[in-house]
Amino acid sequence: MSEAACEFCGDRGWVVDLATNRARRCSCHSARVRSRRLEELAIPPKYQGCRLSNFRLAGDVGDQLLRARHDCDEYIDEFLESDGSLSERGLVFVGPSGRGKTHLAVAVLIELAEQYGVRGRFVDFTSLVADIQATFQPDAQLSQADLLRPLQEADVVVVDELGARRPTPFVSDTLYLLINSRYMARRPTLFTSNYYLAPEAEEVAASRTLAGRVPASLVSRLHQMAKPILIDAVGDYRHELQAHQHR
Repeated sequence: MSEAACEFCGDRGWVVDLATNRARRCSCHSARVRSRRLEELAIPPKYQGCRLSNFRLAGDVGDQLLRARHDCDEYIDEFLESDGSLSERGLVFVGPSGRGKTHLAVAVLIELAEQYGVRGRFVDFTSLVADIQATFQPDAQLSQADLLRPLQEADVVVVDELGARRPTPFVSDTLYLLINSRYMARRPTLFTSNYYLAPEAEEVAASRTLAGRVPASLVSRLHQMAKPILIDAVGDYRHELQAHQHR
């Protein structure tokens, strides 16, 4: 017979205070809850090691990555409101591929799960669309609602690569179901995107904005739902990190 993992409660999760003869939660319970919360995040193996502490500010990154890191720290610190409720506003990390957007979004999600015990989820939007399309097969085990419900009801969700799929009616409908439900429920969402919420400068063409990639009604909601964090004035983060690791 294997030994119990916890020497205090024998893995029951409760201990009895002999002085009062009352049961209380064992200290191992919170650790198990945190572990379960991390498993429920559904973060792909590629990103499971992402933390703010190992977001390497390698090379000549300038102020932008430093400011992005600071904004993430500030968001986490202020996530819990004074009345104990969760912040309604999220973040949207914007910039070209390879700049560290997903690393930061995942790191924030993990910190929130560890510090506040929130129920969170990570989803790559392109993969979500493909999974939902697969539910239309006659032998499908899951329905569209089965896939969307955990994302609609989670305390915090990371939607990776917003705008990556061509804006077909099906893609637009899927986006609306997910984002509008979270907007109406006042649940915070973190986004990453290669597209701007709005032109940040004259040189940003309209083709580089989300206006042509998601329904117009959702662009307005995104402005209210998430604070933009620009990561577009730096080099390729993955390239810089790889170069640093091989020095």
